[in-house]
Amino acid sequence: MRISSQTVQKIKDSADIVEVVQDFLSLKKKGQNYWACCPFHNEKSPSFSVAPAKGIYKCFGCGAAGDSVKFVMDIEGLSYPEALKYLASKYNIEIEEDKSTNTDDYKAWQSLRESILIVMQFAQRHYQKLLQHDQEGLSLGMSYFRERGFTPQTIEKFGLGYSKDDWHDLEQSATKEGFTQEILEKAGLLIKKEENGKVNQYDRFRGRVMFPVYDLAGKVIAFGARILKKDDKQPKYLNSPENEVYKKSEVLYGIFQAKNEIRNQDNCYLCEGYTDVISLHQAGITNVVASSGTSLTEGQIRLIKRFTDNITVLYDGDNAGIKASLRGIDLILEQGLNVRAVVFPDGEDPDSYVQKVGSMAFKDFLKENAKDFITFKAEMLLGEVKTDPIRKAGAIREITNSISKIPDSIKREVYAKQCAELFDIEAHTLLVEIDKILIQKGLQEEKRKQEEQKRNEAKQKQQSADLPPFLDDIPLPTEEYYTPSQEIYYEEDIALFQRKDNKVLRTIAVHERECVRLLLKYGNYQVDSETKLWQYLLSEIEELQFHTPVYFKILTMYKEAIGQGIEADDSYMIRFGTPEVVETVVNVTTEKYQASENWELMHEIFIPHESDAERLPNTVYEYVIRHKYKFIIKLLKEIEEELHTAEEEAMQMLLDRYFHLNEVKKTMLADLGTVILPE
Repeated sequence: MRISSQTVQKIKDSADIVEVVQDFLSLKKKGQNYWACCPFHNEKSPSFSVAPAKGIYKCFGCGAAGDSVKFVMDIEGLSYPEALKYLASKYNIEIEEDKSTNTDDYKAWQSLRESILIVMQFAQRHYQKLLQHDQEGLSLGMSYFRERGFTPQTIEKFGLGYSKDDWHDLEQSATKEGFTQEILEKAGLLIKKEENGKVNQYDRFRGRVMFPVYDLAGKVIAFGARILKKDDKQPKYLNSPENEVYKKSEVLYGIFQAKNEIRNQDNCYLCEGYTDVISLHQAGITNVVASSGTSLTEGQIRLIKRFTDNITVLYDGDNAGIKASLRGIDLILEQGLNVRAVVFPDGEDPDSYVQKVGSMAFKDFLKENAKDFITFKAEMLLGEVKTDPIRKAGAIREITNSISKIPDSIKREVYAKQCAELFDIEAHTLLVEIDKILIQKGLQEEKRKQEEQKRNEAKQKQQSADLPPFLDDIPLPTEEYYTPSQEIYYEEDIALFQRKDNKVLRTIAVHERECVRLLLKYGNYQVDSETKLWQYLLSEIEELQFHTPVYFKILTMYKEAIGQGIEADDSYMIRFGTPEVVETVVNVTTEKYQASENWELMHEIFIPHESDAERLPNTVYEYVIRHKYKFIIKLLKEIEEELHTAEEEAMQMLLDRYFHLNEVKKTMLADLGTVILPE
């Protein structure tokens, strides 16, 4: 059975690299990443690193690297489809079969995704321009944001904008830029309705301030829009519909702006609305995200877990609203995170309260009022039960049920004892009750698995009856299977041809690797007002054929992405590449050590970085010259071999070419300021 491309992408998006690796290894957090001794070679000190923010692993000892799928393949010895099925089972993802015999559907789906991302970026810039330069945007949109106290820097940071009170403003602007009405509709920017046999189409967002929603990579995937005029017929907030790039249950507002600080602070503040996030960022509290008015989901919690194990939920001062949100705490506990809660005074929310008391007082309030979930829930429920023993028992049972959701048995016992003290009962009684809940849950899970197995068996029998038996053995297309090339082997993270004695080809592979690294890390660097670094690099190496298959494949993917208007980088390759490509990209772009900023500040020892604006162009230019130099060395050696067997009439032509290339080689050495360059 062939797994559909959509399912493959869903599996890769859902798989948390830390969770997957922790099923096999004991990880220890150090800095931003997790570390362990590598399972793929013998070592005494940990050199196996897991980067949750990037969703990758890398061993700096043996060079093993990749994403969640590649790790399962290597650790369990599974094929690519088998590893996908393993992860699908782990994350309860239903595998959809793709019976097509080619990848046209996948390419069309991927093209649609990228088209939506491009038109979303256009829409964000359009709305931003209206806010800052259009008379209506300035008088209505900008006035609203200024009343909220948002500074120009904050407005720019979050890409805020304004949609004109016009039925066709965005549609007309977008079509002038070449976007089709179909892609505008699929992106959720245009609405089409058929009435009385006539099709009407108009902008979804009109007369609203616009809050772009970004994914982890900083790409706009949706909008939240607030109406400014009083209109009972219109909702106060209007959000983008779900599509190929936007799944609201897996997105958090502000995660792109907050992810680094969440990791640094090792804590994530979770609130409800867009303005809560923006106001707190402006007040200097930048490790904050919002569920954007929707109930908290497992996908959103897993997204936070990539950066921290600690969540502090900020509740508005509304008792009824807090009760409705308590389910979110249980979901957080189920995912193994630590949760605390802060409740604001009656009638206040994070936005209003920080505006009222100021940044310093607000931060002090958070420190003084953050409570662990047991204390928070107990105070909430005890205030209601008073002296009623039946209601008290119900409150204890509710908290006990929450404790049972914690995966860690030691944490469960600690919280059970704390709960027992708060409610003045025996801890043993609570632990027995928790065990009962866990046993019941285990029986229910076993029953669910048995029923699912029966359904799968029935489905397979039906498929076997409908299709000839031999069709089950049809393989996936090669690009969707991991079939390591027989032409290459790996040595020190560089793919080389099997001819170990061919020194020229080995050095060319080194330069091809460097080309891939520079493209993925700095390709979008603006060399001048009209040229990006990828344009210069690709134009310079266009005539030089890549000899190493995996680097040629990455270069081809890069060119295809650029051709579609996609800003390709390492994240793009990891997301859409085969395991072979993912492994190579991780190895090429990951560095074990990085100079400490504190070292530079404390000792005034400043180390030049290749990414510095002044240094990078020279680094790239030097690389291009060196790569061409090695290519010329290869051509010279080929001519030398031909001279041994060449006919007399061809001899002079070969010699002329040899001397010409030799002169070019000398010119390159002069450009590099090098007298002798190793060949």
